[in-house]
Amino acid sequence: MFFESFLLNLAVLAILIVALTFDYVTKFFSYWYVREIPYKTPVPFFGTDYHRVLGLRNTTEEVNTLYKENPKEKYVGCIKSRIPDLIIKDPDAVQKVMSTDFSNFHCRGYGLDRSRDVCLRNNLFYAEGEKWTLLRRKFELLLSTMNVKIEDSLHECLSGTNGDANVQQLLSGILDVVFKDLLIDNNLENSFVIKDARETMQRRTLFDKIKSYIKDIFPSVYVMLRLNLLPEQYFSKYVQVIKESILMKDIEKTESISQEEIYNDKPYKKGSDLETAYSYFALFIGEGYIPCHYVLTALLYELAKNPEIQQKARSCVQNSQENDYLDMTLKEALRLYPAYSVITRKCVKTYTFPGKKLLLDKGVTINVPVEAIHRDEKYYDKPEEFNPERFLKSDDNKLPYLPFGIGPRKCIGEQLATSIVRSVTANILKKFEIGICDSTPENLKLTDHNFSRAIDNDVWLKFQPIY
Repeated sequence: MFFESFLLNLAVLAILIVALTFDYVTKFFSYWYVREIPYKTPVPFFGTDYHRVLGLRNTTEEVNTLYKENPKEKYVGCIKSRIPDLIIKDPDAVQKVMSTDFSNFHCRGYGLDRSRDVCLRNNLFYAEGEKWTLLRRKFELLLSTMNVKIEDSLHECLSGTNGDANVQQLLSGILDVVFKDLLIDNNLENSFVIKDARETMQRRTLFDKIKSYIKDIFPSVYVMLRLNLLPEQYFSKYVQVIKESILMKDIEKTESISQEEIYNDKPYKKGSDLETAYSYFALFIGEGYIPCHYVLTALLYELAKNPEIQQKARSCVQNSQENDYLDMTLKEALRLYPAYSVITRKCVKTYTFPGKKLLLDKGVTINVPVEAIHRDEKYYDKPEEFNPERFLKSDDNKLPYLPFGIGPRKCIGEQLATSIVRSVTANILKKFEIGICDSTPENLKLTDHNFSRAIDNDVWLKFQPIY
């Protein structure tokens, strides 16, 4: 004992513990001050992230707010709990992070590839390092071998539609068929595998919101708690369907799964090669189906509110024009409603931005505010307006446009996603005039769910058949 009094020693020990704890949680609070980067005043245990941690704002709202509060700055600093984060507003810096100097920022920084969840462990979206390189190569080969005939899936999907309809439900019925034809097979007896998977991933009960919140803000806790995107019972239920699916046959062609494991009758078990098929399946639904559903819903909503734009797009579809107005309409929807509003990268080694004495340490997370950049009047005239004709100008090709990211980690499914959205939209425009109805919301309520954007209110539109 330092002192004869036990209580005095206890008080000194308590003060030391508090001081060390305070030093630990505030260690990086001056990180952006030293670098002369504007930042919000941090709070112990929360950093500058208290609005998001307390659920007052989602990630996109927090990033967009900081973006707007610093209109003249190229960089905005934040402290996530106790670790520095950087929001990059400058398109040239974004280009360097995501493309030119990709080797310094090749990780997303989530660490979810260490999860016990079969949907995440071998999922290209969450993979890092050499594992990502290998999975990307395999997935590119898989996409090149897949037989994508979207038009064949759309003939019967819209029959019976007339009058007011819930757009999300209508599109779910269409995309269920499209992805079933793409991944499973219409001839298989159990055809609910796609519907069950997307309903589980789209579901937004209180528990699902909490899981999404933990995965977004505390991914290490998500891994530690062994949370799952899909329950393990799901895989046991559909193991035979996946084994006999088109997806599995396409994977065989790429030699991603051994013939012996595919054709035996063993039940699903952890560690089997069949996990690869489940990871690919989850990737198609989580990072393919759901973003397509979001963009299509927003696109149809904007077309209903802008009948002149809708008619121009329909005329191009009816005339079978290529590189037409419909493509510009789709591009404008992706600008205004990017499925991934914030793209993250992790600095894997010390890096200094050229032309700016801004040195980043290993472990700092970079946030690219895609939605905020797309809606910045500095780059787009009247950015909140839905105006496809803005892409008629050749100068607009030089504007920052990042709905699929850029660089080596650019979305590998861009071509497939745009093909699906274009085909579905074209078929709807051929058969229906879309308009607003009494139940049409004045605005789309956007929120975050599982790193991507979601529409938080029902969207009703009127579908009038064209005879």
